[in-house]
Amino acid sequence: MEIRASYEAGRMLGSGEVIGRLQMSWDELLDHGDEPFDLSFPPVRDVHPSLTLKAAVVYACDDQVSALSDSLVDSEIARDTDAGHARFAEYAMSGMVSHLNDALQHFQLVLDQCPVGHPDHATALTNLAYACLEGYNGNHLQDIDTTTSLIRKVLALRPQGHPDHASSLHDLITALNRRCIRESTTVYIHESVQLCCKLLPLCPEGTYIRSIVVDSTINNIPIDASDEGIHLRRNMLELCPMGQQLRPRALDRLAWALFTRFIQRGDIDDIDESVHLRREAVYLCPEGHSDRAGYLHHLALSLGRGQQWSLASRLKTPVADLESANPTLAHNYLELSKRVSNAAQGSASITDRAAADRAATEYRGLTRQWGIVIAEIRNIRSFSRFLLPPSYEDLQAAARQGPVIILIASKYSCSAIIVPTSGDLHHVTLPSVSLTELNNLKDRFARAIRHASIMGPKVPRNDLIVLLRTVWDAIMLPIVNVLENVLELKHRSRIWLCPTAAFTSIPIHAAHPFQTKADGSKEPCLEDLYICSYTPTLSVLVRSRQMMKRRVAPSFATIGQGQPGAGKGKALLGVDSELELVHKLVPATATRTTVSGDAATRAGALQALEENAWVHLACHGKQDPTQPYNSHFVMRDEHLTLLDIMDKDIPHAEFAFLSACHTAVGDEETPDEVIHLAAGVQFSGFKRVIGTLWEVNDAVAKHVVEALYKYMFMDLKDGAGVVMDCTRAAWALNRATHAVKTKVPLEQRMVFVHIGV
Repeated sequence: MEIRASYEAGRMLGSGEVIGRLQMSWDELLDHGDEPFDLSFPPVRDVHPSLTLKAAVVYACDDQVSALSDSLVDSEIARDTDAGHARFAEYAMSGMVSHLNDALQHFQLVLDQCPVGHPDHATALTNLAYACLEGYNGNHLQDIDTTTSLIRKVLALRPQGHPDHASSLHDLITALNRRCIRESTTVYIHESVQLCCKLLPLCPEGTYIRSIVVDSTINNIPIDASDEGIHLRRNMLELCPMGQQLRPRALDRLAWALFTRFIQRGDIDDIDESVHLRREAVYLCPEGHSDRAGYLHHLALSLGRGQQWSLASRLKTPVADLESANPTLAHNYLELSKRVSNAAQGSASITDRAAADRAATEYRGLTRQWGIVIAEIRNIRSFSRFLLPPSYEDLQAAARQGPVIILIASKYSCSAIIVPTSGDLHHVTLPSVSLTELNNLKDRFARAIRHASIMGPKVPRNDLIVLLRTVWDAIMLPIVNVLENVLELKHRSRIWLCPTAAFTSIPIHAAHPFQTKADGSKEPCLEDLYICSYTPTLSVLVRSRQMMKRRVAPSFATIGQGQPGAGKGKALLGVDSELELVHKLVPATATRTTVSGDAATRAGALQALEENAWVHLACHGKQDPTQPYNSHFVMRDEHLTLLDIMDKDIPHAEFAFLSACHTAVGDEETPDEVIHLAAGVQFSGFKRVIGTLWEVNDAVAKHVVEALYKYMFMDLKDGAGVVMDCTRAAWALNRATHAVKTKVPLEQRMVFVHIGV
């Protein structure tokens, strides 16, 4: 015997949904007599449904039997309804569009038989709208707008007090959220949050619909950092008082909105409140709670996102204007800044607890003195915002030459924030990927790269192709849709990727559909569409733009160490030939210097970095995952560390090519602190840096090196007096990796990345 339940709380249309089957005969059923008995079903979203049944024998007269028989006769409406549900269930299992089309056809037939005024009109309309909603593939706004219109009609027929009012509210919120995935429009985000505030009081704790509301509203509504958006998030939080399971998530989502507004405006109150809210979320999830780790991660993000880089960048802020206005104050600021910087860097490598405590005490004292000097500077006219976090308008300067895409990953959702060249931010949800899947993707990439390193150059990299297709479909395609259709960004424009958390370990720039069109042409990949660069933070990109000065005839240094000292790595046999190749490709108009062999020491390399505007460095590069500031380039004597490089201020520096392995990989322990060798070189003053994500095969990398410099200098002729243009670096790398496809295997082309302006 089948047990069925209605899809609605009100009037039932059709036979309903099969929720269980009773495996007993009529005699066994009647043996229960007048005693009720319970039936339990598997849990749904942690809710355990159950039914209490009671069997009874009903004796009816002839008229009653006739009426009962009439009520059991399947009408055409009921048959079409059941057929629609059956076909839709098949679509949900198989994904075949033909099943969905059949379901929609049946539901449309039912709606045609239940016009306005018919008692089943709202139910028939709901069935059609729900099937349209679940079948929406995200490609056409018109489809989701039509579906949303149908659901609005249903909601009008089910006002507050109707038993199905809550479910119709939920359907409308879902439709609005899915529309926002395609086009993140503020008005729809606000409406979705307002509807949530109406829905939450109608969904008691522990119920099935409450669990649905958590997933489809709190987690999926895009972040809106406008004042109204944050106000609505506060209203939602008020509907989740202490003791309710939903409160930690409501706290977390409001914290995200405040955090995003802090990025836009630089108001310290927003970041302070974000930290406060996330502390409460952590407090409400004790040890062992499944969500605690995620909230701790978000709290760490609010506390530490860009903390070390932001402080370091502020310590290096140019003070030429201040020196003109108040030389004494400028001198005090520079001296204290140097002492603070030295204290911060020195404490990074201290392992003794007592020594670390003493260093921390000294550091706090210096930062207090530094803060007093900053306060004095801000009292000077025209310096009121000295070292304050930039406003959104200031940060948007980072996107002056193309949008910046910030990729954010958390336990509950993954998304992207697009900072356009003008106008408001665009929030893009990435529903097809989770934090767990990103971490899995990172591990699979590592295995695929290791496997590719022992394969022949002509062997297809099938594992990598599958992974890059996943990056395209799950991460970059929704973003590209916004770039193309909302921002209308022209192809071959520049874009900047700013990955955080687990995204820092994924080669986003290499996203590729690996698909063929109907006409036989290839679907374009990300680097066919746009010229990609990376940036550790928006502030670093802004700073690099601010430091750009009038270009002068450059000096070019090639630094190479192919024979490191004993125990420092294998010999790199291709280094000397690579340096010779680069030396030949650099125009004679530049002053050219080569530092190699015994001269390529720590001191020699540092001197070359300081004295030259262009640098090509070929050697071993080692990332230290436990102490990222100790990451280093391997020289003949001592290591050239990240701290060594960051300690230098080279404002005239323009371009660096780091032909060494692992120069652009972030710290595994603090993935949101983008501390790696390439970023360190950029921080020291180089505006454009090319680094590598994993080990470079110097036997094939020379093809990329040669192609890149040929594109960089293709318009220059010896003696022409034309200044070398390092702004071509990103474009040249894009062209070079495309040009060497037949010579260089996939993993050795995608290993190179451009960082900076």
